[in-house]
Amino acid sequence: MKKISFIILTLVFNTMLNAQNVDFGNFPSENNDKKPMLTSNLLKSLNWEKLKESSNSNEGHYTYERKDSLLFEYKYVQQGLVADFKIISFNDKVLEYQSQISNTSKETNTNYFDKKLWLEYAHSYLPNLADSLKLSVNESKRILKAYYELLGVGTYDEYGWICEYSTVGRATDRRIAVIELLGREELLWQLIDYPNIHVQLYVADALIYSDFRNKKMIEEYKENRKYKTAREMIKYLKDELLTKEEWKKIYEIRDSNQKVNTCKSGTGSYKIYENNTSELLSEQGISEIPERYEELRKLGYLR
Repeated sequence: MKKISFIILTLVFNTMLNAQNVDFGNFPSENNDKKPMLTSNLLKSLNWEKLKESSNSNEGHYTYERKDSLLFEYKYVQQGLVADFKIISFNDKVLEYQSQISNTSKETNTNYFDKKLWLEYAHSYLPNLADSLKLSVNESKRILKAYYELLGVGTYDEYGWICEYSTVGRATDRRIAVIELLGREELLWQLIDYPNIHVQLYVADALIYSDFRNKKMIEEYKENRKYKTAREMIKYLKDELLTKEEWKKIYEIRDSNQKVNTCKSGTGSYKIYENNTSELLSEQGISEIPERYEELRKLGYLR
């Protein structure tokens, strides 16, 4: 299967350089094989070196190679995002692969993600992470990425909501990560004491919003209380509300009065400002958290 996919991809990109209609064919969306995919094999199949040379002499085609302490990234872009792909490599193995072509009668998108390799990378990035906080490969790709990005894998120590990056406003990476973990409160609670105040704040406000959302749903179900399912849901949701002890844990974060890096009171300019937990989790700050999340919902960040 891999050899067939490699051949298809090679033909695709040779054709793509001539701006012909192309089809990526099939590419595995997840890596379920026992052995990871070698980066060298994929690059060879894509004829990466020739692709770089061709891009240098063909206007509108660009290739990039970037390296940090753990990852190596290979990227191709055809001007106007007509076609592009990105390969992320860890320890000479393909960690992630994304590609798309839009100049065909049928737009194609392919994704590949090695969950086992992601865990290896994340635990190399966080070498001191306690075993009790590590996730298993049985979790979905979405949860695995969000959980470790919230912990700091490939993300920054900043707390905020919508921040401006190169004049474009978007949610911080850790904000996006904690949103993905809404509904998995057991994972959030196991990070409430994580030794990074930015992680603690994201966890705390997510739990506060979850509590708000559950209270809102309880009120909605009360309108249909005559139905057995509604009564059962009310009971279930009440059991999910924050307890006094859990609120006490959140207030302990507030009362620690620790310094926090924020982007202009949590929104706006990307310029980093210094704030503190006492202000961010004040009574007013807590009351604004549901509103902030609902604003993110309107922007499409929440389902």
